[in-house]
Amino acid sequence: MVSEATGLNFVMASYCLIGETDSFIAMLLARFAQAHGLQPVQAQAGEEVYALARQLRPVVIVLDGELPGALRGWEAVREIRADPDLARIPVISCSWLNEPDARALMAQAIAYLQKPELHYDEFVAALRLVEDLSLDAGPQCDLADATGRPSPLT
Repeated sequence: MVSEATGLNFVMASYCLIGETDSFIAMLLARFAQAHGLQPVQAQAGEEVYALARQLRPVVIVLDGELPGALRGWEAVREIRADPDLARIPVISCSWLNEPDARALMAQAIAYLQKPELHYDEFVAALRLVEDLSLDAGPQCDLADATGRPSPLT
């Protein structure tokens, strides 16, 4: 199903794993994901991101590379990329760092969101980039709005 609002293709009950400790930012990202037909799941530590990625197989992970824990956010992404079952899950960096520094920390991220200036249109643009790159790499995730209706946030 393709969203008229965004033109993206999501599958119903697809998970968006959000690795974020700031409750306001996590809630905002969850709202963006829900408005786009994704089911958000939050993790507050890198090891939790890795465990939930193994358990849920999300269609996308939005992650702060500086996420705390026994595994930091950037280390969790490295573990995900090393796991053949998880390696193709796209990751979007969401960071307080400027884009060059965030990309240096988490080079495996496909897209970048800048805290605290998070906007729905930038979230959708990041998902579009994920979808475009995923289509080039072969079938892994289908990122269309499962609701089939325009987002209430646009």
